[in-house]
Amino acid sequence: MSETETVLAEVVKVRKAPVGGKLLALVDVVIVIHGIEFKVRGVRVSREIMDGNHATSVTSPLHRDIDGQWSPTVTFPEELHQPLMDIVLAACIEAGVCREA
Repeated sequence: MSETETVLAEVVKVRKAPVGGKLLALVDVVIVIHGIEFKVRGVRVSREIMDGNHATSVTSPLHRDIDGQWSPTVTFPEELHQPLMDIVLAACIEAGVCREA
């Protein structure tokens, strides 16, 4: 028998990026798992072109590795990844950073 745990996530801050680049915003999120609170800073909201169409992507914060390559700072399990990205995108739409498709 596997146990499940309710995970709560809330966007606490949307920081708009300067106009003109691919980066639209950096978003801070609080995640509560089993009563333990984690603050994830710098979830990235970017403008992308996918299949010739403009799109908005939401990705984990990044850091530069010792070899100079950019890598995700946090990797979320799939069960948490999509719901978290959805609430980040909704907060950015509400903040006027991007618009709904």
